Amino acid sequence: MVKEKFDYSLTSSCLEPACGEGAMVHVLEDYFSKNLTYYDKDVDFLKEERKFDYIITNPPFSLASDFILKAKNVANKKFCMLLPLSYLHGKGRFDSIYSDREFFPLKKIHVFTRYPMLGDPLREDGKYRTGMMVYAWFVWEKDYRGEPSIGWIDNHKDVLKKGDL
Repeated sequence: MVKEKFDYSLTSSCLEPACGEGAMVHVLEDYFSKNLTYYDKDVDFLKEERKFDYIITNPPFSLASDFILKAKNVANKKFCMLLPLSYLHGKGRFDSIYSDREFFPLKKIHVFTRYPMLGDPLREDGKYRTGMMVYAWFVWEKDYRGEPSIGWIDNHKDVLKKGDL
């Protein structure tokens, strides 16, 4: 179970800068209905000048590093990005993103136990096909102190047909 704390008060603002068809927007509206801003390709997040308490997004993977670095300047409290788990490695990412332990350090990684191939139809046995790629929610929190921790999102039931539970 993901246990991230957010202030859902009427004054908390949230940005989803890569909303695509709006799958996350529908969920975020329930929590940040008064102060939710979202857009996709019609606005360039990398040119964003406004500040938001939270940023929650599934960025284009080719721009993920740029999105993270921009979010460190745009988020007031916390930002969360859905990324491939393999995004943890790489000397360039370590130097530019993960070595920041002062301002906006990586706090937690929530790894999905299974990842359905979204958009695929159910198989004949009533189950979704799952991919080999592993995804996780990466969470950065302003002024967090400590090493990043890891947790899991057990979504096994979400990739099965309800009758198979």
